[in-house]
Amino acid sequence: MSARHKSRLKKIAITGGIGSGKSTLVQALADLGYSVFDADLLVAQVVLEEPTKSKIISLFGSHAYITDADGHETYNRAWVRDQVFADDAKRKALEAIVHPAIFKSFAETCRSIESLAGGVWVFYEAALIFEAGREQDFDAVVSVLSPEEERLARLKSSRHLSEEALKAIFAAQVNDEIRRAKSHFIFENRGVRAEIPARAHELIESLMQFFHPKSH
Repeated sequence: MSARHKSRLKKIAITGGIGSGKSTLVQALADLGYSVFDADLLVAQVVLEEPTKSKIISLFGSHAYITDADGHETYNRAWVRDQVFADDAKRKALEAIVHPAIFKSFAETCRSIESLAGGVWVFYEAALIFEAGREQDFDAVVSVLSPEEERLARLKSSRHLSEEALKAIFAAQVNDEIRRAKSHFIFENRGVRAEIPARAHELIESLMQFFHPKSH
């Protein structure tokens, strides 16, 4: 990609459908000492900031936020999720509000890191890299792929969502064929969790060769 040689800091996206196991890979990379960022955590931050918050309220109304007995306001994520996966237009409208705010926050963080540390690698975990059209913002994109039946089994136990709800989420994300075509690297996750740390080392070696190809 064109961004590959423009910055000393390397931004690497770790993406994949919900339940694919990308968080497990990212944790293995963090254990190796790399800087990792979770898009979901950035979402939790930006939805409470202006002007994003006001735009979300304009789209969904006051139910998008909950105020507790102490007056603390939180984002009603589960309720909003139910709204957007029942209404494709609202889902796209929410993404148009939230995605630019997330990437702005991440870009600002990367600039701060680069000013302090120079040529480091930063890994960014997010499900919707291709859906948001953000693949060009990264020096490399790694897609974690896992069979649908394994993804469903993981999510039913961890997220407590119905199969119908999960399949609606699957349908809103790009398929694995597109991920294979657009990614620099594919990380196949067949559910053997114990193998992932060793395979994370292999990914690092592949990325090293990608960024610093050996001369022949």
